[in-house]
Amino acid sequence: MSTRGPQKKGEFRAVIYILSGAGLGDAIKLRQDATLFGREKGDVIINDVEMSSTHCQIQNINSVYHIFDMNSTNGTFVNKVRIVKSRLNTGDEVTLGKTTFRFALEEDAKVRHLNTVFKTNTTSPNTHNSSIVDTLIEKEARNKITFSLSLAIKYANGATESIDLPQRQVYLGRATSFGQFENDVEISRKHLLIKINDLGEVFIEDQGSTNGTLLNNAKIKGMHRISPSDLIRLGGIEVRAKAKNG
Repeated sequence: MSTRGPQKKGEFRAVIYILSGAGLGDAIKLRQDATLFGREKGDVIINDVEMSSTHCQIQNINSVYHIFDMNSTNGTFVNKVRIVKSRLNTGDEVTLGKTTFRFALEEDAKVRHLNTVFKTNTTSPNTHNSSIVDTLIEKEARNKITFSLSLAIKYANGATESIDLPQRQVYLGRATSFGQFENDVEISRKHLLIKINDLGEVFIEDQGSTNGTLLNNAKIKGMHRISPSDLIRLGGIEVRAKAKNG
């Protein structure tokens, strides 16, 4: 558990230290919004046969870090307890497959040299396809414009909700920590990825959901750039998404 008091935004940065498995001894700086971990897809790619292709995600939500399992085969563990979602504190140990790392908040000035996109050595023929969205994002150190995500949601019962999120990447599904997605049985736990690039363009990608995602009433495959007027449907829920500057 962390013994530090509340941190001012920008003073501290989340870092993981790999304690066992592939990448042993490495330190990786997490993204300021959300960092995806997996064996084949993600910001942090680890050559661990017991990890899923897309395994888990750590999100910064209002300066508090949370970890979400992405329906992985072998599970995500925090301090040896299997979780679906959990808050992370400094010193917590996270285990994914055979890989264990320690989560910490460090002074930003001390970890500026660390990489945010990480890949352990692998002989997999699919390595060049490992991160399907990395090319959309410049290094954070060069990013002078801050974007956030704004969602306009209409639920199956007719209720509407507007949600502004501080991060540039989010997963929608029944495991999402906001909204009312968990009430729709037609939606998968990790259903849809929404991500903003450095130009403020918004992209969506279905995450292999059971019932699929519709964009303007057409089922999608792969990644699609969207406009604020485009209608996204997952299960009985309609979503419109746009980037906000500042």
